[in-house]
Formats: sequence, C-alpha cells, structure tokens
Amino acid sequence: MVHKVRVWFLKRKYRVGAKLTRFVAKNVKREVIVLSVERIEQGFITAKVRTRNVLYEYGGLQELPSFGPEGEYSLKDLWIWSGASWGGLPDGTSLAHRISTTKDTTSQDI
Repeated sequence: MVHKVRVWFLKRKYRVGAKLTRFVAKNVKREVIVLSVERIEQGFITAKVRTRNVLYEYGGLQELPSFGPEGEYSLKDLWIWSGASWGGLPDGTSLAHRISTTKDTTSQDI
C-alpha cells in the first residue's frame, strides 16, 4: 500500500512535460524537463537536464547553457550536487578564478 501511494506521488510530481527546478547548491540551479516516466516505479525517469550557476550567469561570466541530451536519470541521484557547497563547478574549480587568472596573464603581456 505504501509503495502505491509513493508511486502515485512520484507520478504526480514527475509528469511528462513537467519542468522542475531546484537549487542543488547555494548558487547552482538544476532544471529538469521530464520526457518519460515509464520506469518511475523502479526509480528512473527519462529527461533533459540543465545545471547552471546563477551568479556566473547574472554576472555575465557564463551564458545560459542549453539542456543536455535526453537520458535516463535515477530519482535518487537527480538532485545531488557533486561540487562544492558554494557552487562553483562539479570538479571543484571556479570559473571566476579561471577568468581572473586569464586576465592576470593577459595584463602581464602588455
């Protein structure tokens, strides 16, 4: 009975065509467009995902990325962020640091 109720809630939340948005870190937003819920009982959906750093975007350091290719995602891992808690990039680096380093080396050449 509990399983049926859980599946009903999941199907209601992850409807085909739904666009879900959630912050996965303090300044990193993940957007999901649900394409298929055929395997939702097993904990998987087919979707397109876009993860973006809203501060980088707002500051003009990064343009709005497009949604990634269609793929099958585990509901358990869909909203997990592997990067630093302050945002940054998933590999733990910072785009702002990369840009400031590039500007420093460019100004030294002049």
